Amino acid sequence: MGIINASEYIFSYRIAVKNGIVLNEKYDFSPSMVSANMLKQTKHPYKSCEISHNAKSEKALLKDYKTKILECFFNWGVRLEDRSEVHNLRGNSLTFLVIPPTRIKIEYGSGIATLYALVREKRGIAWDKFTLQKSRDSMQKEQK
Repeated sequence: MGIINASEYIFSYRIAVKNGIVLNEKYDFSPSMVSANMLKQTKHPYKSCEISHNAKSEKALLKDYKTKILECFFNWGVRLEDRSEVHNLRGNSLTFLVIPPTRIKIEYGSGIATLYALVREKRGIAWDKFTLQKSRDSMQKEQK
């Protein structure tokens, strides 16, 4: 099997769940404007995951294999924030799961696709808090 296509994207995902009900979900792939070929010089810059598929195109893979793609990211680690409170024996919870914008490369071939995600050296705590706050703010606006 030869590689038919290798494309770079910026991927992001977020979901908000309130009391067990999905309030909002965003699953986005944007074509990368600038290639990350310079990253090949970095030692082991990517984490990888193989996905077996029957998709007719790369676009169909991104749409129809959402669960398998998300499983790759979940195995690599995601940000999870949960706010739960109990008042008069009634519980309320609000949970955010966020995969911040991440540069990925997909090598699409017949029957198998390999997903590569850029590994950042270290993320600052302030950046993580900013990402979660931005997600919270935008989801609260959408609820109104």
